[in-house]
Amino acid sequence: MGGAQRLFLWLGGVLFAQAGYIEEGMASYYAASFEGLRTASGEKYSRSAYTAAHRTLPFGTQVKVTHLRTGKVAIVRVNDRGPHRPGRIIDLSEAAARELGILAEGVARVRVEVIESPKPPPEPPKASPFFDPEGRSLSKVAPYSLQIGAFTEIENAIAVARNARSEIKKESIFLWKVTVRGKPLYRVLVGQYKARKEAETRRNTLRQEGWQVFVVSLPHE
Repeated sequence: MGGAQRLFLWLGGVLFAQAGYIEEGMASYYAASFEGLRTASGEKYSRSAYTAAHRTLPFGTQVKVTHLRTGKVAIVRVNDRGPHRPGRIIDLSEAAARELGILAEGVARVRVEVIESPKPPPEPPKASPFFDPEGRSLSKVAPYSLQIGAFTEIENAIAVARNARSEIKKESIFLWKVTVRGKPLYRVLVGQYKARKEAETRRNTLRQEGWQVFVVSLPHE
């Protein structure tokens, strides 16, 4: 079988890859130097976790990766974007690559199959462009916040917000829906600050923790 077979489900304006998505191509794995660096989903990469990078599958998707030559299998969860090198379809953690037996090979031809999709995201509220990861609207916001990500797909934005909330305990984590070129964009925000200087101080701390973050001004009353 060549190419890819894809089965998608349209829910609330979002495209979800469902069980039945099958893709074949080359797999590679993360270098050891990536240990502890933050992935596109906000999680830190761990060599011992069974995770992977994929270009399009939503964060949190569980996939079965099969080494086509040996039949060895690893189950991984998508939490990053990539691979960035042409001709490859998935980047595996070191643990998953070891399970497949490709550490020595470096790359191998594999089959990727979706076995479990993340739960559908909540519908964003219509009353306010600001809402929490459970879809509850925020009626008021402060003048400044910190952006840690922006996504065209709401499920990816919510995954990042939830990952951030599990790590950043003392700050409010919420989303801001804006329209860019006629299409929705979901910005993931951390904290609310009355003064820009206060936001900048917090921004510097989060950057030291590996977040890609910058100060944004919010429309407020």
